[in-house]
Amino acid sequence: MSGIEAVLFLLACVGVVALVVWDRRGKARKRRQSEEASALLRSFAESRGWTYEEGVPSLVDAYEGAEPLPDRASNVTGDNVVSGTYRGFGFRAFEYRYYNKDVDSETTQVIVHSVWALNLGVDVPDLRIYRDGWFDTFYRGRAMEVGIPRLDKDFHIVSRDEERARPVVLGGLAEFLTSDPRALELPLRLHDGQLITSRSRTRLSGETFDEPLEYLVDAAGHLGSLSPARPPQAP
Repeated sequence: MSGIEAVLFLLACVGVVALVVWDRRGKARKRRQSEEASALLRSFAESRGWTYEEGVPSLVDAYEGAEPLPDRASNVTGDNVVSGTYRGFGFRAFEYRYYNKDVDSETTQVIVHSVWALNLGVDVPDLRIYRDGWFDTFYRGRAMEVGIPRLDKDFHIVSRDEERARPVVLGGLAEFLTSDPRALELPLRLHDGQLITSRSRTRLSGETFDEPLEYLVDAAGHLGSLSPARPPQAP
């Protein structure tokens, strides 16, 4: 091996070592940041008198079938789970982590979505309401035509039980959706006795927590015959 070749080989080795060190430091930094964020969320929840759990096995399975969650989930853990009572309603909020592997770079990107679920305490039909988009019919199925031009134009409403879902929409939810600007950002879903919303690519934190929860409680009062009686609030 010539002197130049030896130098090039040495530089290549140094480069590989530097890359490995940089990668490990990056992973350690992300892990530390994640742990710090979880600790802050725990502190926030406990300050409100709520319960915090680092992870609940198979939690995502119970909410499958509507984005940003998978259509089918099996033993998928919900992370950073917060449970409690808000304005008289029981609720649960959690993070769903999706691991997206880049084949070309052989790196894995962690995508975090947040979900809020309000316990209504009443039986509900299947109903999913999204902001209208270009490929909704392809990805979400045929929209339910409600007959209110602005609602049909601005939202993509899907239900597996249109006969039961239609009176819910016309009974007050339509007016709420067309008058509340939050509806243009936050989706709504009725599922298994709960009213659910979510934010894609958002972590739970003290800063992101309250607005979706407020939105759910406000929407719960516009479900027509399904609207639960508001439990008395603590003074």
